[in-house]
Amino acid sequence: MWVQCHKLFNNLLHSGTVGERTPGVRNVDVEVDLPAELSRKAEEQHNDLSRITFIIFNDTTQFEDVNDTNLLNGNVLEVIVGNSSIQNLTEYMNLTINHNEKMLNNCSHRCVSLSENEDDNITGHWDSAGCKTTVRDNQTICQCNHLSYFAVLLKNTLDENVLISLMYISQIGCGISAIFSAVTIILYCAFRKIKSDQVTKIHMNLCAALFLLNINFLTNVWLSTVRNDGFCKTIAVCLHYSLLCTFTWMGIEAFQLYLMLIKVFNTYISHYIQKLALIGWGIPAVVVFVCIGADKDNYGLFVTEIQDKNNTASMCWITNKVVHYVTNCGYFSVICFGNTAMLIIACAKLMHLQRGSTTEQGSVWKDLWTVLGLCCLLGTAWALVFFSFGPLYVTQIYLFSIFNSLHGFFIFFWYCVLKRPSKEELSFTTTWKNEVKVELPVLHSPF
Repeated sequence: MWVQCHKLFNNLLHSGTVGERTPGVRNVDVEVDLPAELSRKAEEQHNDLSRITFIIFNDTTQFEDVNDTNLLNGNVLEVIVGNSSIQNLTEYMNLTINHNEKMLNNCSHRCVSLSENEDDNITGHWDSAGCKTTVRDNQTICQCNHLSYFAVLLKNTLDENVLISLMYISQIGCGISAIFSAVTIILYCAFRKIKSDQVTKIHMNLCAALFLLNINFLTNVWLSTVRNDGFCKTIAVCLHYSLLCTFTWMGIEAFQLYLMLIKVFNTYISHYIQKLALIGWGIPAVVVFVCIGADKDNYGLFVTEIQDKNNTASMCWITNKVVHYVTNCGYFSVICFGNTAMLIIACAKLMHLQRGSTTEQGSVWKDLWTVLGLCCLLGTAWALVFFSFGPLYVTQIYLFSIFNSLHGFFIFFWYCVLKRPSKEELSFTTTWKNEVKVELPVLHSPF
């Protein structure tokens, strides 16, 4: 690679005129075409045109922004003439990078250069200003009006057909989930005089959070077309708040499961539901207010690029990557870890009770429904987001959209399956290893 590029530049230098394509140079990894205008620009700046620097950096740790970015071939390319920067060319410098294979279908290419200030000092910030990107199968062509350090950033994108189908799946699923979440709450309000305990109230708060999340998402898609910055920020804040509330109430479900499984004896906590409500609805509000206080521009119009298209899809959401990773990915990671641990403990308890039970085989199906119900309550399907990468990226995105957009429906279905009309089945007794009997309602018990 180095020899080919070096040979190309030597041929350019000895051809006598910058901008002439050198015959006989083929199949190089990187090809640079310098415009004829460069000769005049170099003379104006008293630059030495005979000294053209072209370096390929395989080690990109010295570039500040590179560590958080995927680069084409993992390289940064330097194209410099003389000892000063050349800017504002009317004819483009063409930088052609050949790939051995076609790039992944879910990646977009964007040509960028390291920005410079008025004193020609590198600021360490990648900027696409002054560069155009063209992708042709196994080639990426950067056309730039200046010379500097260049790279091609790779970003995950979705095909237009995939994005449209995911949008329809999400909208339909969220609509169904919102309806059944509301129905679940209505059923609870209608029958709460008959049976209403703390566990049921926690379920209803989770349903309320899911209802708000689904409604905010559905209205976001439509209201984001208004293109009003202040209005868009408000919508994004509401969506972020409802998402954090959903995560928090899933964590509270795990905490309640801990009290029921680990602390078998009744644990009295004064104003228990009120305290949980303060946590479930209050902590997300604090997080959102901190984000707004740090920078109100953390929320706004979020644009998603569509692969091989000039179109984009947009919604009102978080615009700062750090805020997204900390408040969403980091926040959920902690909750997901705790919920997964509680799910494993619950399954272990079920297996232990099943081995010591002499009941009919039908109890196995009941246990299966219990585990599936716990998966819904604890939001384990949200963990699919951690596997949305690599060759199965699109498949995981589809699964994530289907399962999580129907979250409210699954909870409603589980609620109805475990509900028993007969009075004898409104409660049952579970005998633990230490022979302590604990009466738990079938509708709400994990077992």
